[in-house]
Amino acid sequence: MKPVVGCDLDDVLADFITTFVRVANQLYGRPANVLARPTSWEWDGMDLSPREIDGVWHRILKTPNFWETLGVLPNVDPFLVAKLEERSDLYFPTARARGAGNDVANQSAFWLQNNFGIEFPRVIVSNEKGPLAQALKYDYFIDDRAKNCLEVKQARPECKVFLNDACHNQSFDLTEQGIPRIRGFNEFAKVVLSGE
Repeated sequence: MKPVVGCDLDDVLADFITTFVRVANQLYGRPANVLARPTSWEWDGMDLSPREIDGVWHRILKTPNFWETLGVLPNVDPFLVAKLEERSDLYFPTARARGAGNDVANQSAFWLQNNFGIEFPRVIVSNEKGPLAQALKYDYFIDDRAKNCLEVKQARPECKVFLNDACHNQSFDLTEQGIPRIRGFNEFAKVVLSGE
């Protein structure tokens, strides 16, 4: 029987932060260094006010089919994505916000098809990742947001949950909750494919 896998999109496969920083720089000239990265989910360390952060989100959500435009994170191997899709029941739960253009799930599915050749990706748009894990009976799950990892682990304790290492989640240590930090999608895919 194939394992059931939940894989977040943004900052696990898709490079959302780079695009956000670029838009912020275009709108406000900050951060001055377009390679800057936030140190928290509140965009700390970016030299942006809450109003400017809202302005960046406004621009993003007014951009038609924005979610189709993101790049793939540099260390994501398309071969491993395809192999995981082939050898598991792979779901892509995402909390992406609704914006201009096609439905968010359709934009996300198009992005997965275009970047990884997944013919019929299973994208589910929801902020409720714990109930999804329970309903779909995940065996493995990866996300860059600690809150989501904790919700999944609580909803489905037998699931092997991993916190994807990211600049904005360094203050979280979930090992006591049975959630190790993992160095990216490729490492996660190898764990799943090896059956660990």
